[in-house]
Amino acid sequence: MHLAMIQSNFPWVESPFSSEIIKTKNLSEEQKKLATDYNRDGYVVLSDFLPIDLIDRVRKDAEEIGFNKDFPIKTYRDEQRIQDFWKASAASKELASYQPLLDLLSMLYGRESFPFQTLNFCVGSQQRAHSDTIHFSSLPAKFMCGVWVALEDVTEENGPLFYYPGSQRLPEYNFSQIKEGAKSTSYEDYKDYEDFMAEIVKVNGLEKKVFHAKKGDALIWSSNILHGGSPVLKEGSSRWSQVTHYFFKDCYYYTPMLSNMVTDELNLRNNLVNIATGEKVSPSYNGERLSYLKTNKTQYIFNNPGNRMQGSFSLLLRNLFRKNR
Repeated sequence: MHLAMIQSNFPWVESPFSSEIIKTKNLSEEQKKLATDYNRDGYVVLSDFLPIDLIDRVRKDAEEIGFNKDFPIKTYRDEQRIQDFWKASAASKELASYQPLLDLLSMLYGRESFPFQTLNFCVGSQQRAHSDTIHFSSLPAKFMCGVWVALEDVTEENGPLFYYPGSQRLPEYNFSQIKEGAKSTSYEDYKDYEDFMAEIVKVNGLEKKVFHAKKGDALIWSSNILHGGSPVLKEGSSRWSQVTHYFFKDCYYYTPMLSNMVTDELNLRNNLVNIATGEKVSPSYNGERLSYLKTNKTQYIFNNPGNRMQGSFSLLLRNLFRKNR
């Protein structure tokens, strides 16, 4: 089989041909094991990989700045989490941009990785099982992953992460498989998604694993692996952590939750910033810039650059249909 066909349009580590592709890679035995485990399970754990002094600085900033109500935060903050704390904390940015981690992710996915969002938690999230692909997706698909870092030891009492090994091989579920209608969805529909995924876990007999992390441990997970947060059993216990979400170069990036996956109207993430460099990300499809048309305030539809008149005519008909409904 021709190598280009084997590589297809997947991250090589997520490819159905990964066992063949890995033979063409110049990897160490340790890298081969990481890639093989990641392909099989949808996650890997890194211990003794991150500098402990950096871990301590991130937690210190989170305690003294992030969750200090007297310190102004321009991004989203509630009692559990802060989004994009990297904008206020040099340590948080340094952790998200840790070069050996970026290099490892780039090795696994075969493209340059870049961090685009951080979430910092002071307690367990207690989230139900979900896949990141409902929030973050890409074209080509699956060029996204998350890295969760423990800023303290995690036990059964303070709400450890859980995940379902191998669940990354399930379809990337979104509301086109859940809702009967074709209207766009929002975060108000999220409970329907969570209920659906709970049934997916049951019908597939997926085995749950719980991550009792040690301070400094990092868990890399595939965009489509099902994961969540266990209940907090000890009232008042903390669970300091940072999650960083990563995309990879030469993709278009979008939010399925806020897209209409029936009509292919996508909520494109056109203003992503590479946290490591501070530069705005220039999206493309494998290096090719595509044109797209705005269909409403938040959604776009791709317009084939070789047939723009047809795309414009389709958009006109779509809008006329909407007005006449």
